[in-house]
Formats: sequence, C-alpha cells, structure tokens
Amino acid sequence: MPKVTEEHERQRREEILAGALTCFARSGFRATSIEDIVRESKLSVGAIYSYFPSKEELFLALAAKHTTETLKAFQAIYERPGPLAEKNRDAVELFFQQMAAGLESYCRVSFEFWSEAPKSGPLQAERARLCDSIRQFLIWALTEARAAGELREDVDVTAAAELILALDDGILLHHVSGVQPIEIENLKQTYIALLDSGLASAGRSLVAAADAEPVLVVGGHSQAREGGLS
Repeated sequence: MPKVTEEHERQRREEILAGALTCFARSGFRATSIEDIVRESKLSVGAIYSYFPSKEELFLALAAKHTTETLKAFQAIYERPGPLAEKNRDAVELFFQQMAAGLESYCRVSFEFWSEAPKSGPLQAERARLCDSIRQFLIWALTEARAAGELREDVDVTAAAELILALDDGILLHHVSGVQPIEIENLKQTYIALLDSGLASAGRSLVAAADAEPVLVVGGHSQAREGGLS
C-alpha cells in the first residue's frame, strides 16, 4: 500500500505541475490564477493546495523540476565514456534543443522566473540557487576541458562559466520574446565557433564536429533522436 500511495502522489503532483506549466507559459505568472490551474489540471482547489500551499510555491517547484531534469540530462552526457569534445557537442545540442518545438513552454516559464525573481525574496533565493547549480556544473565541465588540454591556460574558468551562463540565458530570452531572427541551427554553429575561437587551446576544439545523432532530453534523461533539430 505505501508504494501505491507514493506512486499516486507522484502522479498527482506531476499532473498539477503539467497544468501549471501550460498556464504559466500561456499567461505568465502574475496573470495565472489557481483557478486557471484547476481548470487546466482538472483537479480541485483542495487537491492543488494539498501539494502546493501557494501559487508561488508551485512556480518554484516547476522551476526546480526543469533545472533538475536538465542538469541530470547534462550529467548523463558527461558520465558516459568518450572524448570530452564529443560530450561538449552533445551538451550544446541539448541546450539548443530546449528551444525546439515541444520544449518551448519550459523556456517561457524560465523567462517568467527570471523576470519575476527580483520582485520576490523566495523567488530570488531559488533563482540564485538554481543558477549556482548550473554555474558549478559549467565550472566543472570547463575544468575537465582544461585537464584534457582543450581549454586555453589563460582563461579564467569561473569567469568563463559566468559568461556562458549569461550567454545561454540571453539566447533563451531572445528566443522566447521573439526578437531572435536567426535560425536555431545557424545560431548553434556560431555559438560553437565563438567557444572554439575564444576558449579552445591552439589547434584544439572544445566541441567535436556534428557527425553523430544529436541528443534530446526526455523526462530528465538524454537520448538520441533522428532527424536533427525540429
């Protein structure tokens, strides 16, 4: 019985988060009400409040879920055997696939989280925590690249991680706001060129050529996908 109860609670929580994702992506954090999420999830107000005591708590949980799943997918890439440059290539593919059809809702909620955080202490604290988890992962990946001789010796790893974090956020914000006129595939290739020309050791490449199937994050895990980016 406990296992059945735990699974039921997990599924109910996922239903609420899925409904909230749709609402926040469609209308934004401030314009979305609990009643909107009730209608979208087809659950009662009481059911939602039994898992999330406020709209803000639900928003925080959704942001944390997306960051956790994305980091797990990146970790799965780097934990597998193979050259680091190939892992970097798949990590770049994974980042740009966040802007592909089917994952745009998460991008829009990320935009909302970024814009709402300065107005709320709890949101700001959670935003800082999530950013730091990504920052530490980038520092680790760049440190690994330096150990492999792929990163320039004069590059400040912490500063480079911060720059990549800001660049990634900016790309997502431009994509969501509709002011990004460049095709995603072209933007990705220029992004790779920027990393290689600015950070890679002489004669080395941080990102391997795209000669394998790209990866797609599904349920927090990475997997190969045919046909490239959509």
